[in-house]
Parts: sequence; structure tokens; C-alpha cells
Amino acid sequence: MLLLENAIDILFNELESSLLLPGNVETVPLWEAGGRVLAREVVATEDVPAFDRSPIDGFALIASDTLEATIDHPVSMKIIDTVAAGSYSKKILVPGTTMKIFTGAPLPQGANCLVKKEEVTETASEAEGSKSENDSTVIIKRKIFSGECIAPKGEDISNGEPLFASGTVLTCAHMGVLATLGIDPVPVYKKPQIGIFSTGNELVDVHSQLQHGQLRASNIYTLAEIIRQAGGVPVSLGIVKDRIEDVIQVYEKAYRLRLPIVISTGGTASGAYDVIKEAMDMISVSRLFNKVAIRPGAPVVASVKDGQLLIGLSGNPAGSAVAMLLVMFPVISKLAGTNRHLEQSQAKLSTDVHRKGGLRGFLWGTYYEQHGCLYTTPFNNQFCGAIKTHAYSNCLIEIAAGKVNSATGDLVNIWKLP
Repeated sequence: MLLLENAIDILFNELESSLLLPGNVETVPLWEAGGRVLAREVVATEDVPAFDRSPIDGFALIASDTLEATIDHPVSMKIIDTVAAGSYSKKILVPGTTMKIFTGAPLPQGANCLVKKEEVTETASEAEGSKSENDSTVIIKRKIFSGECIAPKGEDISNGEPLFASGTVLTCAHMGVLATLGIDPVPVYKKPQIGIFSTGNELVDVHSQLQHGQLRASNIYTLAEIIRQAGGVPVSLGIVKDRIEDVIQVYEKAYRLRLPIVISTGGTASGAYDVIKEAMDMISVSRLFNKVAIRPGAPVVASVKDGQLLIGLSGNPAGSAVAMLLVMFPVISKLAGTNRHLEQSQAKLSTDVHRKGGLRGFLWGTYYEQHGCLYTTPFNNQFCGAIKTHAYSNCLIEIAAGKVNSATGDLVNIWKLP
């Protein structure tokens, strides 16, 4: 029986040796790229801003014109043009002249500083019949320094600057940068398609009216969502009866579909109707391991056939979900290029916990912060068939192997759910 960390390492190594790591790249429209995994490094191909620009509404000046300006001895300059965002002036500032400028507009030729409109007095021309703004003047009452108020070219992003590494999950912030640089479409890793099916003579489709002794196949829906959270695309292979030949047919279908990973739930124990291991053996797989030292979820069967990983999980809801989160979430995430694991933290137990000891345990629970300290509370209902408890949980609480009693206030490791 393998430690959890060793099982993950084996699967990681198998991904690498089977060349299943992210290599399939596609380009998608920038509009659809949010949440995808970047497949190439992004390096800026231009400066942002692409020109010296104004971050204010005010006036563009030549700094040397204001060397002697004071409140008592202001200087006056003639307005020769107006520049707004999206336009530019063909005129060149010369000593004694200025241009009115608005936020986002490019710095006019000849100007080397800006002054806010609130700091100056604009005076209309008194020339008879003058109606042009360009006949007006501006009164400056202090020295303006060279470079003052200018947002220089490349202030935000420099041409050639490395921005985002391959493997970056694109968020809203990344999207804005890509749009600014005109990067569209975007190279991203293809989302890996992960096959999934349930075994069990008692299982029926979710739309079925239950007969006595039947259960709706719920595990595949839980596991499918974990696949999505890890960055994959679940491919339903349906519900399979507890017959070896039926399971083999599903594996053959998954092989034809070239699915890199196939996950089943149910049939991994050693009973008369547990057929997963035998079906795997009959299609000439190489067995990687049969169990992982966690509870619930210990019966994790892992095999490989021609580079395709075949994973069998427990049929009980708690066991399959816990094993999927702890073992397969990081594996699928690595294949998807996101390289995510469940975040771990230390928290204090808010209540006593009593177990029978045995394997390293994981309990459904919640964590919360109080007075700057993290606390965690397990639910009472931890039996393997429970499905509601998972829905109310935001973490798994780890209890060390062999530990029977844990007291209120003890520090434990928690695994935050995605």
C-alpha cells in the first residue's frame, strides 16, 4: 500500500514517460481565452504606452519658459492648439507657446512638461473680433520642471519585457494585458479529455425511476466536476454492469478515442462483483499500484496500457471523491498545464475527534478564521456512503495514521477544496 505522495509521484512519472504532458496546443480567440492555460511565454512586442502621453487635463509646455514664474511675477504663454485623446497636433511648440491637452493625448512635439489646468489661469484674447481658442493665453504662476506630469513611453510595459510564463492560467488581469498588446488569438494548451464511467448492477441513469435496490449513478457527476476544476474535460463512458466483458468494451472504446486517462468508480475491491482489476489484466496492462494509504478511498487501482492511464476508484461516494481530490486532481491538473494541488493549511480543531486509528484519515469539514486564527470542524456524518456531507464541506481534515484521539485545540492539516 503506497503513501499518497508516492502514488502521485508514480503517476507524474508515468505522464512524463508516456509523453502525456501538455504538448497539444491550440489557438483560441482572446474573447474565449479566460481560464485557459497559456502555452507560450508572452513577451511584449511594443511599449505601453506607445508614446509619451498626458495623464491629466492641462497644458503642454516648455519647462524653460517657466524658470522665472512666481505668484507675483507670472508668465503668459499663447495657446496655439488643442490635443485630445485619439488625436495629435501637427504643430510644434516654440518658446512662449503652449497647447491645451486632455488625458490620454500624446505629448506635442517640442513640449517637455505638463501642468494641471487647476494650477493655471486661462485668459481669452481681447483682440477685436477674435473667437478662436488659439488666440487665448495661459498664466503660469510657478516653475514647471522638465518631465513633470508626463506618462513616458513604455512606463507600464517595455518592448521586449517578459510578461507571462507558459503555464499561466489566464485571469481577467492577464486578459487586459493581452488585449492591450493586440495578442489575439492566444496559444493555449488543449484541455485533456478524461474518460469516466461507473460500474455496478445496481446503478441506473439519473433520469430513471428507482426500482427496489437501485441507486442513481451519482459518482460520475461528482468526479466529472472535479475533472473540470482540475482543467480537464470529462467524457462520459456511461454506466457499466459488473461484467468483465462489458468493462473491457469500455476500455477498448476509450483506447480508440485516445483518451489519456480513464477513470472508473466501483469494482476495485476483492468481491465477486469487483471486476476492474481483472478486466485491466485481461487487456495486458502494466499495474502501477493497487491501494493508497488513505481512508476513505484506499482502493485506488492504477495501470497503464500504451501510454493510457487506467484508474479505478472506490464505488462509495466518500471514497471516490476523496481519492479523486487527493490523487487525481493534481495529476489531471499537471496534464492540463495548471499544475495545481489542493491548498494546505494548519488549523486548530474546534472539537474532539475520535477514530479507530488505522490509515491516514481524511474527514469532511469546514474551516473558518476567528480572531486571526484558523479553526476547523469535522462533520459528524463521515460514513462512506454519505453524499450530503461533501456538499457542506470546504476542506478535508487530515488525521495522522494510527492516531485515535485528537483534542480540541490540536493543530491539524487541512486540505482546502477547489
